[in-house]
Amino acid sequence: MVFVKDGELVTPGEPICVEEEYSPGENAKLHGDGVVASLISGVVQYDRSKRIVKVKPIKQVEKVKVGDQVLLQVREVQDKIAIASIIAVNGKAVKHPKTAVILPNRGRRGTMDEYVGVGDLAVGLVVTNFMGVIGVSIWRPNLGVVYGICKKCSGPLIKAGRTLVCSRCGEKQKRKIVPYYGNLERIASMMG
Repeated sequence: MVFVKDGELVTPGEPICVEEEYSPGENAKLHGDGVVASLISGVVQYDRSKRIVKVKPIKQVEKVKVGDQVLLQVREVQDKIAIASIIAVNGKAVKHPKTAVILPNRGRRGTMDEYVGVGDLAVGLVVTNFMGVIGVSIWRPNLGVVYGICKKCSGPLIKAGRTLVCSRCGEKQKRKIVPYYGNLERIASMMG
């Protein structure tokens, strides 16, 4: 028995059909009584060839998954970790920045402030997403800081050989940088 027609709007928990007709697909769940119900607010879509029903969300929720490449802005640096805001995922800017933790690398010594600084833009790879805490690594060769900010005066850091030099105060600083450090066109392309 089909309770809701193809293309109709449903709310969470609303019965869609019975298990004998269609199996639950994306955003649909089978209840113990054999009724398939919606998990979200959305539009019902039946796949008649596969005998699956799914619910397409009304609003697309921005999800960050393990394996996604993210553009981060560092907000806080502690001894072993850094807190950052995810501002783009896989080359697309996010509407609502998410908080992530830049995780330490087991093989590296020293504190996190030798690798990133507050205000820096960095490229990372999502390695964990456990209970809403997003863990990011910057330790692979093409990951790290793409644009640095001076810890002393907040001026932009310019690449000079293997070190970074502040364009305002001349302070030399260390970061874990990417090969294309400072390429503003490449940074803009990461924002979508």
